[in-house]
Amino acid sequence: MPKIIKPAKGSFTTADITIDSSGRVIAASSGAGGDGSYFPRLLAQGPASGNFATPANTSKYYAFAQAGGGGGGGGTFGHTTVGGSGGAGGFGLFSGNAAASTTFAYAVGAGGNGGAGGPGDGGAGNAGGATNVTNLFTANGGNGGQGAPRNSNNSGNSGSSGNAPGATSSLPTRTYLVGGNVGAPGTRGNSGNSGPTNPGSSGGVGSLTFYDDGAQ
Repeated sequence: MPKIIKPAKGSFTTADITIDSSGRVIAASSGAGGDGSYFPRLLAQGPASGNFATPANTSKYYAFAQAGGGGGGGGTFGHTTVGGSGGAGGFGLFSGNAAASTTFAYAVGAGGNGGAGGPGDGGAGNAGGATNVTNLFTANGGNGGQGAPRNSNNSGNSGSSGNAPGATSSLPTRTYLVGGNVGAPGTRGNSGNSGPTNPGSSGGVGSLTFYDDGAQ
């Protein structure tokens, strides 16, 4: 008959342990990590800005920051040229120390507007907005796509993607976390032979999720 193990009662604490090459515990002490929990302090989608405050016992943070995508370039007509696609917004996981009892300003980027269609040159798309927390980190928006040139056989160039300098990880696969449209590049405007042409589409908005280890 299987033995029933009853749950232990009382208070618990974390421990720091040292293990030798044979797998034996050779030292142990009360841990300094507490319960190791991080709490969501801010969840926002762009365009947005404001302030949030850390609790008195905060020491560390981590955050997922997504900048806005660049708008697509507009198309023209009379040629087969099309506008360039916008660039994806920069995305990264950031982590580090965070001051306690401190108010931080934040901004979450908008998507860049798409460029207008011809009949002349197609309009260029606008860059996406940056997502940042002041004095901690910044993810930069994607650049807008070039408009289709009216009298040329060359289509507009695509905008370059944004970046996330200083990120712990650039996390190139982000759709599982924020969805496919957040920070996405704007699509290019197509060309037409006689009728109105398509403008480029706007880029996807940015997002920001900020966690710290302070009290809930």
